[in-house]
Formats: sequence, structure tokens, C-alpha cells
Amino acid sequence: MEIHKLQSEIQGKILVRAEEILKSGGVVVVPTDTVYGLVCDATNAAAMKKIFAIKRRSAKKSLLLFVRDIAMARRFAYISDKKVKFLERVWPGATTVVFDHKEKLSKIVTGGKDSLGFRIPDHEFLQALLVRINVPLAQTSANISGDAPLESFDEIKKQFSAVKIKPDAIIDAGRILGKPSMILDYTGNDLVVIRMGVMSKAQFDKLLLFVKR
Repeated sequence: MEIHKLQSEIQGKILVRAEEILKSGGVVVVPTDTVYGLVCDATNAAAMKKIFAIKRRSAKKSLLLFVRDIAMARRFAYISDKKVKFLERVWPGATTVVFDHKEKLSKIVTGGKDSLGFRIPDHEFLQALLVRINVPLAQTSANISGDAPLESFDEIKKQFSAVKIKPDAIIDAGRILGKPSMILDYTGNDLVVIRMGVMSKAQFDKLLLFVKR
């Protein structure tokens, strides 16, 4: 399990190494704009099986996807022009939006469901990684299923040092005091809240007004 401390002067080298690991089917713990997450190439079925094993996650559950831009999301999901305008208001950011997918990805990532969550993270390193690898990254929080999200590198290192199946690398960005993303279902004409996350009710009410125009 490789450890890479994220520093601005060597960020380029870390990006290259993270890309190499992901393209070879590996799993990397990365900092995000919410909490630390496990990510892998969403087009690689073997990599996704590994992320489920590391997380100890039920195969019946889907993963969420990080995408580099709205155009990438539209390659894998049915997103109307009206819904694009909404996404332009919330992305990049801590809002995951669920759409019906186009069945271009393995059922491992979708959990056999017709819908899938997408997000553009508001995090410099992660955005740069998405540009480099140019495929969606399947992602989930870096904690073992059922445990609380992990905020620091020390917590993550301790957790994975004690288990047999480990991620291939951890990107150490210090403590992250974020909250899980808001999750919205936009498979129909109306927004449905699945998880409130970091957004306040007042902020969400303003979004609803925009959607209903």
C-alpha cells in the first residue's frame, strides 16, 4: 500500500502515479471536497470488485461516479437540456444527482439498478485526476461499510493496516472536515431528496424554485 503526501510542488508526480494505479485496475484513497473516498476506474469490472471487497460493501448496492464534466455524465446517463442547466448551478460541488443510466457500465457499479449517481467534485487534485484518466471514477467513502466516514490520513492508515484487502495507494491530504454530499434523484421531472448532506434547506428551496421555472 503506497502512501503519497499531497503537496503542491509534487502534485504532478502524484497525479501520474495515481493515474498509473487506476489504469492498471487499482484502487486509490483520495481526498475529496466532502470526505476521503475510495476510487477506481468505473469501466474496469475487476477494479470495482476490488473496491467492494475493500469496503466490505454489499454487491446489491451501487457505487457513485465522479465525472470530469457534464458531457461525460451525459455519455453514461439520460440528462435532458433542462437538467443540464440545473447541473450547471450545482457542479462542481457536493451534490450527487441520480439519473437513469444508459447501460454502458457493468452491473457491478450499478448494483443492477436502472439509475446511478453522478458528481463533479470541487477538489483541485481530483478534478485534475479526472482530466488525466478521462473515464468516470467509481467512488465510495473510504470507511468500511457500517463505520463512520474517516476524516484524516491517520484514521485511514490505521483502518487499512489492520485488514487483509487494502487499497493500492493512499493520497494523504491531512484532515478533511467535510460532510457527505447531498444526493438528489432527478430520474423524473421533479427533484427528490435522498440525502440532505451539506446543503441547507434554504439553499435547496432556492434550487427548487429554479427547477420549477
